[in-house]
Amino acid sequence: MLPHRSFAAVLLATLMSLVCAGADPGEWISLFDGKSLAGWRAAEHPDTWSVNEGCLVASGKRSHLFYDGDVANHDFRNFELIAECKTEAAANSGIFFHTRYQESGFPEAGYEVQVNNTHRGSGNYRELKRTGSLYAVRNIYQPCVQDGIWFPVKVKVTGNRIRVWVNGYPTVDYLQPADPIRKDTRSNRVLSSGTIALQGHDPGSRVAYRSVSIRILADDANSEDEPRVSSDGYGTDVKTMDQFAGAYIPVIDCHVHLRGGMTVEKAMDRQAVTGMNVGVLKNLGEGWPIETDQQLQEFIDSVDDRPVFVGVQVNDRGWHKKHSPQLLERLDFVLADTMIMPMPTDDSPPVKLFQPDQFTIEDPEAWMLRYVKHNLRVLSEPATILANPTWLPDAVADQYDELWTDQRMRTIIEAANANHVALEINAGSGYPHERFIRMAKSMGAKFSFGSNNFDDVPHDMTRCLEAITKYGLTKKDMYVPGAD
Repeated sequence: MLPHRSFAAVLLATLMSLVCAGADPGEWISLFDGKSLAGWRAAEHPDTWSVNEGCLVASGKRSHLFYDGDVANHDFRNFELIAECKTEAAANSGIFFHTRYQESGFPEAGYEVQVNNTHRGSGNYRELKRTGSLYAVRNIYQPCVQDGIWFPVKVKVTGNRIRVWVNGYPTVDYLQPADPIRKDTRSNRVLSSGTIALQGHDPGSRVAYRSVSIRILADDANSEDEPRVSSDGYGTDVKTMDQFAGAYIPVIDCHVHLRGGMTVEKAMDRQAVTGMNVGVLKNLGEGWPIETDQQLQEFIDSVDDRPVFVGVQVNDRGWHKKHSPQLLERLDFVLADTMIMPMPTDDSPPVKLFQPDQFTIEDPEAWMLRYVKHNLRVLSEPATILANPTWLPDAVADQYDELWTDQRMRTIIEAANANHVALEINAGSGYPHERFIRMAKSMGAKFSFGSNNFDDVPHDMTRCLEAITKYGLTKKDMYVPGAD
């Protein structure tokens, strides 16, 4: 127990801090008066920052604007913060928290929430992390807001839990482990306490903040104050995901069907808690959920402002000639597979090869010659991902090594590379096999990951995550929709 005098001093200090803040705990407080830089301190190149039309504006050389005002003596631990932002084309910015003033360079302490919709990096470095990322810890690769339009970014810190929302949609729900994995250069990117800072990244990045408001929460605020969707069952160990994020390796499941109870809301929650980005899709083709342009437009409109990639899985050949080019252009990716093929001859109606009672294969080698040609036709259409490459129907699956010769594999990989089609490593099917993956990597192919869910229960992505380490996959090996 504290001595009486010490307790009184602590109480007085607490009351004084609240008086300085001009608010009771839990009340929203503006950190920006709308007319001046009062309470803020710019580092490195102060001229980068100005107040224009009631907004904090960054336009110039690298400079970080640190809150240095009276609210909580600019030392925040648990809090909610909302900043209204607007970026111009190719702008890069960020919101730092639990940081501290430094004269130059990028803030070393605390976390950064990325504010970047279209900035592509410079020189040999390609920037892929978009608005709503917890930079290099939980990266978001799909821009869900546009340059030139105001949007809110919300950050909430309670205990070891960090949450981020953009336009009201969750992007991050991160539980920092006791000993998080960080690069040596980012060893201080951990929770503690500290101030808020806004980033002016470079002379080509112009960004405005018209409001920055904070709500201070109790120091003992519970990280479980609101229910958190479980991350169990996905195989996404938090330290493994930290390691991949720190190495800037995009981990994206581009095969999440909105069916069987799976919704875009559940997909966003899954992305936020696991750190694995999500691409949602529906099947397109005759007899599938999307048959008409109206259905395609309704699907895109229902999900295209969310922080997830949006695509379709095509099931008919010639699909790109049957739908509006303008609608297809709005898709982030198109996934195709080779599981529907004319049988028994090229002139026959298409058959679902995953339904073994619909066909027979009397001569596997002769069928394989036709099947390779079928693969090449699929790859000649403007899809961006080939799902389950080298897949074989059950009738001949036990002859994989005999039917998929090295030359046939090379033929498929060459066609995929020539047509800019990524090759999926599927989490559950076991396709493609190791020999194909190693060959594809050596030939410069791009890879994607896929769960291919039929419901809304967790799907174990361990095979995909282990592939990163097993095959030495890096940022340059991974497919990111819209990045190329």
